[in-house]
Amino acid sequence: MASLGSTAAGTGTLPQPRRATWYQSFMETVEGSRSAQLLALAIFAFLVRVAAFGEWTFDIDDQFYLLVGDQMLHGARLYVDVWDRKGPLLYILYAGFALFPKPVLAFEVGATLSVIASAYGINRLTQLVSSPRAGMIAGVGYLGLTCMFGGASGQTPVFYNTLMIGAVWAIVTNIAALREGRVNAMVVGGIACASAALAIKQSAAAEAAFFGIFISVLLLRSRSPLWRTTLQIGLLAFVALLPWLVTAAYYLAIGHFPELWNALVTSNMTRMYETPIGRVYRVLILSGRLIFLLVFGYKGAQLMLSQRSDPPVLKFFMIWAVVALLSVLTFPNIFAHYALPILPAFCILASAYFASSRFGMMAFGAMMAVALVVGGTLNPVRRYQAHVAANELVRYVDAETPSRKLFVWGMPSYLYMALDIPPPSALAFPPHLYQGDEAGVSGIDEVGEVTRILAGKPETVVVQDPILARPLNLPNIAAVNAYVKTCGKRRRILAYDHKEEAPMIIYSQCGTRTPATH
Repeated sequence: MASLGSTAAGTGTLPQPRRATWYQSFMETVEGSRSAQLLALAIFAFLVRVAAFGEWTFDIDDQFYLLVGDQMLHGARLYVDVWDRKGPLLYILYAGFALFPKPVLAFEVGATLSVIASAYGINRLTQLVSSPRAGMIAGVGYLGLTCMFGGASGQTPVFYNTLMIGAVWAIVTNIAALREGRVNAMVVGGIACASAALAIKQSAAAEAAFFGIFISVLLLRSRSPLWRTTLQIGLLAFVALLPWLVTAAYYLAIGHFPELWNALVTSNMTRMYETPIGRVYRVLILSGRLIFLLVFGYKGAQLMLSQRSDPPVLKFFMIWAVVALLSVLTFPNIFAHYALPILPAFCILASAYFASSRFGMMAFGAMMAVALVVGGTLNPVRRYQAHVAANELVRYVDAETPSRKLFVWGMPSYLYMALDIPPPSALAFPPHLYQGDEAGVSGIDEVGEVTRILAGKPETVVVQDPILARPLNLPNIAAVNAYVKTCGKRRRILAYDHKEEAPMIIYSQCGTRTPATH
């Protein structure tokens, strides 16, 4: 019979515990420290985004936001002297970035700090209903998927998602107080965050409305006197409307409220949107890219429900996920970056499933690999080419435009800012002039604007070839095509955005009527 000091195998020694791997030690350290979690998320965020830092042409939208911010610093009035339909806070934010010596780097670093804050917020929210490991998975997943869905630079949801996550934290950590009929400073701050998000882009309205309804229902179900509940809901409504009340008062004071109303309301309701068939096609494409996150989000929610996670908080997350998804899928136009507001809630829900098994971790790894490859930031060769091409475009256009009369007819609206040349029209975003679905919605005659610009004889015209828009504003396309035939010099430069090549033709010495190809 074996002695008490021997093993069943008769070796005479007790089995030794397996030595922890470096990965296990790392994960235990991270999971046990909030500071380590924040640091790990920050390092990962910079690693997956840094290759695009300083790149002007990564995205067509954020370079325009920066141009608008810069024009505002030079005295331009938003919606009057420079036109767009997004909320005023977005352009105030970019005006701040434009103050820096390297403004494009400033907004890219600012956007990275914002996604880090979002990822950490998602991490903390996840831990309210699941484990620290699931929290890290949710945060890392958000950072990777943000790149996949067009958020690797400075798109609007990169900034307003952070505010919405702050609002969610304020609400779900105060559910007990709301049930008792109490509205504290944190809840008021959460509504202020949602209001600020809405002032960045109006598409945050559905989520903000859900937050307001959720709070109102809890207050009305409490035993608090009706008069007190009414005052509290009124206070929160006032906080929610405050940015818009201030904005409306300012534009009334300067006599341009009709321009404000048209930009923020009328133009969004009267513009031409995608055809029903085209919209279904876009929804199917977006759904295909989201399918794994949606499926794993559903399975993660089931798993957390079975584990008796905090029911009120978990149910809030589930409703939030549905509201965010439906608000995007029912939106008249569908683009990849419109999916960014869907990510926070679904990353929280899916994380429990990913963390539950080895298969879950393998599925998470596969999803992240696809996300980072599609995102384009981990392609150093292409990012280097983009940097070089963008700088070459600036140098060449600068040399060819001694009289500073420039007209950009395509993606690189950054040229106006980089060369310190004011845009020739309030419609400074080139698609507002060449897209057929923008015709007549700005309150500015876009055909008349192009006619006026060309009558001023710009010496250099930068044309994207081909122009990636359907339908096209055919009268304006014809006018520009006729004008560039008068240019004496032409050069083709291959630029790049985060998805593909963007060939540019620079027509210079225009008005000479001696066309020549170089």
